Amino acid sequence: MIWRWFWREWRSPSLLIVWFSLTLAVACVLALGSISDRVEKGLSQQSRDFIAADRVLTASRPVSVEWLQQAEKNKLTVSRQLSFMTMAYANDVPLLSSVKAVDLNYPLYGKLETAPDNLRPEVGSVLVAPRLLALLNAHPGEMLEVGDATFRIAGEIRQEPDSGFNPFQTAPRILMNYADIEKTGAVQPGSRLTYRYLFAGAEQDLNRFGDFIAPQLRPDQRWFGMEQSGTAVGKSLQRAQNFLLLSAILTLLLSVAAVAVSMSHYCRSRYNLIAVLKTLGAGRQSLRKLVIGQWLSVLLLAAVVGCSIGLLFERGLMVLLAPVLPKALPAAGLWPWLWSLGTLLFISVIVGLRPYKQLLATRPLRVLREDVVSNVWPLRFYLPIISVVVVLLLAALVGFNPMWWGALFGILVLSLLLGALGWCSLLLLRRITLKSLALRLAVNRLLRQPWITTSQLSAFSFSFMLLALLFMLRGELLERWQQQIPPGSPNYFVMNMTKQQLPELEQFFTSHQIAPGEFYPIVRVRLTQINQQEATKLVKEDDPGGEAVNRELNLTWLSINKPSPNEITKGTWPPKSGEVSIDDGLAERLNLNIGDKLTFSGDTQTFEATISSLRRVDWESLKPNFYFIFPEGSLDSLPQTYLTSFRYQQEGPALVQLNRQFPTLSLMDIGSILKQISTVFQQVAQALEAMVVLVVVCGVLLLLAQVQVGMRQRRQELVVYRTLGAGKRLLRRTLWSEFALLGLAAGITAAIGAEVSLWWLQYKVFDFPWQPNYLMWIVLPPLCAALLSLCGGWLGISLLKGKALYRRYQE
Repeated sequence: MIWRWFWREWRSPSLLIVWFSLTLAVACVLALGSISDRVEKGLSQQSRDFIAADRVLTASRPVSVEWLQQAEKNKLTVSRQLSFMTMAYANDVPLLSSVKAVDLNYPLYGKLETAPDNLRPEVGSVLVAPRLLALLNAHPGEMLEVGDATFRIAGEIRQEPDSGFNPFQTAPRILMNYADIEKTGAVQPGSRLTYRYLFAGAEQDLNRFGDFIAPQLRPDQRWFGMEQSGTAVGKSLQRAQNFLLLSAILTLLLSVAAVAVSMSHYCRSRYNLIAVLKTLGAGRQSLRKLVIGQWLSVLLLAAVVGCSIGLLFERGLMVLLAPVLPKALPAAGLWPWLWSLGTLLFISVIVGLRPYKQLLATRPLRVLREDVVSNVWPLRFYLPIISVVVVLLLAALVGFNPMWWGALFGILVLSLLLGALGWCSLLLLRRITLKSLALRLAVNRLLRQPWITTSQLSAFSFSFMLLALLFMLRGELLERWQQQIPPGSPNYFVMNMTKQQLPELEQFFTSHQIAPGEFYPIVRVRLTQINQQEATKLVKEDDPGGEAVNRELNLTWLSINKPSPNEITKGTWPPKSGEVSIDDGLAERLNLNIGDKLTFSGDTQTFEATISSLRRVDWESLKPNFYFIFPEGSLDSLPQTYLTSFRYQQEGPALVQLNRQFPTLSLMDIGSILKQISTVFQQVAQALEAMVVLVVVCGVLLLLAQVQVGMRQRRQELVVYRTLGAGKRLLRRTLWSEFALLGLAAGITAAIGAEVSLWWLQYKVFDFPWQPNYLMWIVLPPLCAALLSLCGGWLGISLLKGKALYRRYQE
């Protein structure tokens, strides 16, 4: 009996919409969860190549042996490093070099690219940067003196996985074995050393070890992973993960809304059927068995088909993304399956329970009076309970992050306000004299049912707002990454230039058809006083901003005729004599403001400057950035060097000639770093495209469910209009006009909501500067009007075909 009724009901459009909504919800959540899980694991695996480990511990002194023993107890693999500066000699030519001593476990992740391939820093040998060979006129196989020891040059370093980007790291690299450190005699009391300990292992083991050392960390020690590394890649990956999480939340919200709309519509369409069955003697127990059996059949079919479609979605998208994703993505975990089936159960309970309860409570009196509706579980009690359940589910998904909760709460409040705003916009049409009869009929119908129209506007505005918000955030992320590495980005930095060398260098670049960038003067000083008080006493090393008062800073100056390289957030540009422009982030950490006085100490003198402006510095860009910018001429009395950058793609002799003609210069090759970062950004961008496609599918499903809801009443109204002599052409134009007006009003209000939500998410979650998007205001309203008129008009026209218009609507 249950299956016969199920297959009978299966032919009705109402139940098909319910099933399709549930099926697509399961499919989208499974596909989105699986892709998100696999891509996130793959990107995490690749991103750890940039630090050559899962976690890194840095220190200025060796860490306790107990810590390393504890790491071994936690089943972690450890690799030790020590970096320092010392002189290297070859052919009686000295050169200041940057030495990195590593053990044989290095690197834990990534690949050390060498020439010849697959070389390791063995005991008694070193690997060196090509620039060092050019400057010392040395070759592989020859001997190199490093400090007090002599080593054989085994080969060249092409790329270190954890080299990072620092344009002020001027010395060429020497890579040696950790066991050879003592031979060099370079590690003495007072030496500037950086110890790095690389750790690899399971996430729970890493977290356990991190919890062990966290309370014991000294100010000079730092424990971090890729996401906390502060690099452009780390921040971009963190933003990508936030976007994937936002996509999952929007998919869940759209799926719940689509099933809620279609389920309520289906149950309302079956009130008369249940009333007739009760009149004919059907008992409550038998009806409950039929209804529950039918609902379980729908859920079972939706689960099977939804999971199958979800797997097909995942495989199809993986095939499309194969060229840009890592070759071997890890398999998805169990949680996408739990989320998809849990979503099905969750939606069926919170969305289907009340409509089915009302359906079973239908009175037999409805056979005579269709306005009889049972008031079961009033909304004033039901909605708060359901809201608490939804909040708990979202808490399990996103945690108790105040930024996310602020954004979600704002979206819900905005959806209600948008519906009211859309209603007000329709009221304005009443004051306008409309010549078209179709428009007048459409406006009158919308205004005749204010609550239904407002609810539809809220739902449509909510759907369009979420879709617009997702597209906008995706565009902002991609644009942000393109800004970090725009086409034609320089891949070489030249440092340590003197003012006297600039004319010769410019002539050299011109002769080799190389276009250099801006020549930045560099002055190294220390910030010693803030408002006549000693800086190191006001700001400790581990305090916010401590990095600016406990080390040498690189200052620069710009001509007063040049615009600021950064956005001015406060004050005036350019700084005048005795003034300085400061990074607004550093000013916030040091609690500085316009008018504060700073004292700097250089090698030859001490000078003061008053803060005249604050700048927003993009520290993620691969460009020289400065905390402090002075006016032209204010640093002339201090020793200066210059820095510039250029793009050079050839393998010709220009670089070797540059090193030999200007041996005191430091040349830094970041081409490999740019290639690595570009690859990761491209992979993340493709992953975001896949997420957008799935969320759009859920959004379109919600729109179709919302449009279908009002078709029953529209059919009855069309019967009345047709009986009074209205032609099909007029009715068709009325339907198109009604949905176009709904879409236009929903599009305008959705643009408002998307702009407000975008401002919040960019400012609080993604850490982007916000700018109004004028293109959205131009495109979104007409696009929504066209989309709704197409969907609603197409479904409405089917009501006008043949004699079906005159049949009584019972479904």
